[in-house]
Amino acid sequence: MTNLIAIGFDHSHNNKLTIENNAFTDFIQYLFDSDFKLGKIEAGLTYEKLNKYALFIIGVPNLGPDLDSEEINDLIKYVKDGGSLLVINDGGGDYENKNNLSELTKNFGFIFNSDRLFDNKNFSKDNSHPIIKDFRSHFITRDISQIIHSNGCTLVVNKSIENNKIDVNSLAFSSETTSWHRYYTGDGWLDKSEQQLPIIGATHYDSGKVIMIGNLSIFSSLNKSYGIKAADNLKLVTNMISWLLNKAKSDEEQALKPILTTVAIRQDLFYWIKEMVKKGRWANLEEVINFALNVTRIRLKDMEKNDNNE
Repeated sequence: MTNLIAIGFDHSHNNKLTIENNAFTDFIQYLFDSDFKLGKIEAGLTYEKLNKYALFIIGVPNLGPDLDSEEINDLIKYVKDGGSLLVINDGGGDYENKNNLSELTKNFGFIFNSDRLFDNKNFSKDNSHPIIKDFRSHFITRDISQIIHSNGCTLVVNKSIENNKIDVNSLAFSSETTSWHRYYTGDGWLDKSEQQLPIIGATHYDSGKVIMIGNLSIFSSLNKSYGIKAADNLKLVTNMISWLLNKAKSDEEQALKPILTTVAIRQDLFYWIKEMVKKGRWANLEEVINFALNVTRIRLKDMEKNDNNE
């Protein structure tokens, strides 16, 4: 039986996104259905605690204790040694959510703007729910045509930190013509017409990976017009999780490590597989799919042999 991949959640900084929060039921259920083992870290982050997880999620600390310097250093070491981070902020960035996530993410080439993104033409529900259609080609953005960035903030990218072990990429951007943002100046809020603002950042950092996104609503189950079920939001979320967990670098690792991917399965087949797993016929969904693919590969090879012998 395959060991379950462990995903951890930050529960140390009064986070909005937690395992038990009913607002994120669909996201948490997706992780359970994918046979991930979920855990949480309370009472402070340390390298030893983080190292138990293949992926660690920091979901919008809010009005709680800031990440301290030791926690930030341990998070950087965790990523450098092969861990993955998903760092989520929300509308207003660090300022409005009363956190210091940018003190962490600046080490990976991004900071969260203390702003909110708007679009006067391309939106769902109202102009504070921009429809994002401009993507850079990447594993994370594959098969994505549009997402909803509801009441979210934008990012500032710093590619000057790049070297042969650090690769920094902006992946999604606000409209070229109709987007604008309301940002905090230190004295108050100011509206500014500004386009092509990045909203998703992805960084290879030594042996690890980091994604930064300034939108909590994309993980939410509360509204179908802008939450996880809106547009291609769910596909984006599943792509992000898959990319963060796929880390094979060499041919040898590619032969040994599984590739995590997300595909659409017919509902009747999905629930049939889950029932077979429940009855003990299979260990998990992964085992069923790999068995089916292996059988298909063998049969196709036999067909090719027969065709060549004719």
